[in-house]
Amino acid sequence: MAKPKKLPPPSVPDASQAVAQAETPRIKWNVIAQIALAVVVVWALAIGAIPYVGYWGVGIVGVLTAVLIGFGIWIWRFTRRQQRIMDVLKQATDDEGRRAAIAQLEAQGSKDAMAALARAQLMLRDDPKAAMGILESIDVSKEPGPVQDEVRSNLAFLYLAQGRPKDARPVVDELRLDRQTNPKAKAMYAAVMAETFARTGKADEAKKLLETYSPDDPEYGEVSIVLLRAQVYTYLATKNRGLMRKAMLKIAERDPNQLGPFMQKGSSPELQAAVREVLTQAGFATRAKTKVQRQ
Repeated sequence: MAKPKKLPPPSVPDASQAVAQAETPRIKWNVIAQIALAVVVVWALAIGAIPYVGYWGVGIVGVLTAVLIGFGIWIWRFTRRQQRIMDVLKQATDDEGRRAAIAQLEAQGSKDAMAALARAQLMLRDDPKAAMGILESIDVSKEPGPVQDEVRSNLAFLYLAQGRPKDARPVVDELRLDRQTNPKAKAMYAAVMAETFARTGKADEAKKLLETYSPDDPEYGEVSIVLLRAQVYTYLATKNRGLMRKAMLKIAERDPNQLGPFMQKGSSPELQAAVREVLTQAGFATRAKTKVQRQ
């Protein structure tokens, strides 16, 4: 009889890979050119209409142009801030680089929400409680919508990982999927929202949300594990035991250590028993208590 395999050591995020996959923000000059052309056309029409409507049309177009210029300057500054932060993050390819990046981001001050968010993400692996404290200190009300959502999704994710779904609930209630255009990030938001809903009495809403985002979609990459985790809690709440075990088996195939959080103190006995059965079925040795470092 074959000896059961032991669980491999907990996997650790590869910082260099994460940076390589990250997209550097860029100014979309083609869009700016189209807007500029439209403004020129409107100005031409306004000037041509002076004999009919006087200078009212020119005045209105002038005000709109000033608003567009102001908005364009804000977008340019926002994009430049993102680019600077990405340049710092590119140093975080090893422990020494990560420490240097954290120091540089910390020097930018606590009022820079994007720098604080990046610092929290770098600290997540080694000190999740410190990362949580950084995210909690960010005043999201003063930030643009996309930054608000990024902070909220990360904070809610940490609350869930620490077994605090009730604290995650008011955070995800303010999270908006429609403001995120990146498919992987949107799937991450959906997974965090669905798990929170499932663990706070809104399992039907969680199930409906997960129907839109399949963990089998290769575009989601590592977010698939988070979607499967949300499925486990959702199907536990809706009493779909077969689907819950199926989601667990898929997690075991990808990274069996990610089943560890379901064995933490406070988890339901049914959930813990299901994890042991799934790991045994997958050929891994199990113990009464499984300690796994979360990614």
